[in-house]
Formats: sequence, structure tokens, C-alpha cells
Amino acid sequence: MSRLLLFLILLSCAQVTSLNLQKHQFGRLPTKIVWIQAAGLTTEQIAMLKFSYPSRNELTAFENSLCIGNAWEYNLFEMRPSAYDSFLSQVSGKKNIKNSCEDYAQKPIWKYIYSKGYKVGIFEGEADYKDSLIQSKSCNEQSNYLKETTYWTMNKSKKSNPELFHVSDNGQYKEDTVYFDKSCLSGDCFTTSSRNIEGTFSKFTKNSRNYLYIVRNFSLKKALKSRNVKVIREELDQLSSTLKFFQDLASKQQDMLVLLTTAEGIEVDLPESGLAWKKFDASKAKLSVKNSKLLSPVFASGARAENFCGIYDQSQILSRIFSGAKQQGLEFSIINPFD
Repeated sequence: MSRLLLFLILLSCAQVTSLNLQKHQFGRLPTKIVWIQAAGLTTEQIAMLKFSYPSRNELTAFENSLCIGNAWEYNLFEMRPSAYDSFLSQVSGKKNIKNSCEDYAQKPIWKYIYSKGYKVGIFEGEADYKDSLIQSKSCNEQSNYLKETTYWTMNKSKKSNPELFHVSDNGQYKEDTVYFDKSCLSGDCFTTSSRNIEGTFSKFTKNSRNYLYIVRNFSLKKALKSRNVKVIREELDQLSSTLKFFQDLASKQQDMLVLLTTAEGIEVDLPESGLAWKKFDASKAKLSVKNSKLLSPVFASGARAENFCGIYDQSQILSRIFSGAKQQGLEFSIINPFD
């Protein structure tokens, strides 16, 4: 055997697999899933946060993702569906979203994995009622849509004595319960969404081997519609901070998937350079916004992150969480979203 051949064999055996120039093990099943759904976000908007850093070498959490893909937003009825409808399509793996009570008959991801021993928590930031999954409770036949979940929201309750939570509480969270943030009862919320997310997540998942934790964020979309650069940048920073928190956890746990999907991405018109950018950076100019995008970015890190590179329908996101390359025998047959 020649020295060159021996060298090549040894090199192939010692090779470390990587994704996006970062160490990564392919085909690992995610038993811990964090899924952030952020309405309004586009890739271009990240520049508003990136260029506010002291150094251009400093990376946002979005840039630190192992895999970045794009999802087509259209469904069977709309070319540009609302973020609410798109998120329903993503968690159910279905395209026939009608924006009616019939949509809650479509089984979401938690209906499949709950019976497999997964705990399910959903955190919702401040959102209009039309964007909240709580509205499913008003659909008589589908009022059990959230039954398997523990649900936290920063919205105000319509009930006189709602279940409450606070990030500093040490109590246990119950299943099939909606909790309202104490800090939001008197008006503006005193606790940030990122702090609430980190607090509820840490308590909810403590000593849990399998879980799904979903974050629903509509605050960025609201900020974008205000066209206020300062507010938009603050929301981007909150979202990046939340993503980094979970990415750091995933770097220490090989079976954890961190997924950020978007919908109804709002196209922004950023200034070219020079004085225009300086004025913009000083938040003295209103941001120019356009129609929502037809493709929305997807950011993935951790277990099965490799499945989210490329371009695909948003309805395929669910199946990509549990599917692997068939030729490598990596399919996960225990959970089949299409059975």
C-alpha cells in the first residue's frame, strides 16, 4: 500500500463532519425541540441589527445558525397568507388553511408527539387576538386544539380570574392551562419577552428528557408596521437574544433542535450608504416598507439542522423535523405527520 493511499484512508477516518463550517453530527433525532415563529422577519432586516454593533465582525444569532433555508409561503387559497395562517400550516404540515375553525381540525405537531412522551409548552408574546391560538377555544368542535399544551401569553385576559405567571415565580405549570403574565395586567408589560421566555422555558423543561417548546412572536411585525427604526431594532435585538439563548443550549446537547421560522416577511427599503445611512442609523428617518415576501427565511441549529437548507414549501417544515435521508436509513418512523 502506497504512503499516499494510506494517508488518504487515515484522513477520511479522522474527518469531522461539519455544516456551515461548524462541527455537526448528521441524522441525529431531536428529542428536545425549540421552535420560534417570528412574524414579519426577513433576512435583509438583520442588517439593521448587524450594522449597529461596534464591530462588523460581531455576528448576530441569525448568522450563527448552522443552516439557513427559505420556505414558500403560499397555500391552497392565498399567495400571501397572513402570518397566523402560515404558522398553522407550518405546525400542521398542511396547505389547506382557510382561516376558519376548520383549520383547528388539522393535527398540529404536539398532537403527534404528546403520546410519545413529549411535554409541550407554547409561549406567546404580545399579539392581537386574531393572531393568538387562544381563539381556537371559541370554536366549539375544536376547542381542545391546545389541550396537550401549557400556554403562556403576554396578552390581557378577558376573564376576571385568569391563571397568572411571573418570571420570578417558583410554582409548577399545569397542562391544558393558559397563563397570563402578571406584569402585563395594568397596561404595558414590565417584563421583556426574552426574559419571560428564558424563565418559563427553564422551569418547564427542568428534568424533562423530551419536550417541544414553541415561541410565537408577532411583536416584530407590529414594530415594522410602525416604521420606527429604534423600536424595530429593539425587537430584532430581543429576537436575536432569544435565539442565542437556545443556540447556546443546543451546542451542549446533541439531541436538541433550535428552529426559527418566519412568515409574512415585510420587505424593507434600506438606505444605500453615506449620509442617508447615518441619518437612518440615528433613527431620525422612518423605515420604508413594502409588500410581504413570497419566500421566508428559516434558521436552524442542532439536531437535524441539515434538513432545513434549501428551498421548500412551508408545509414541509413539520416533516423535515423528523425525516432523514432515506438512502442513509435516517427516517424516523415512530412519528408520521401524514398517517
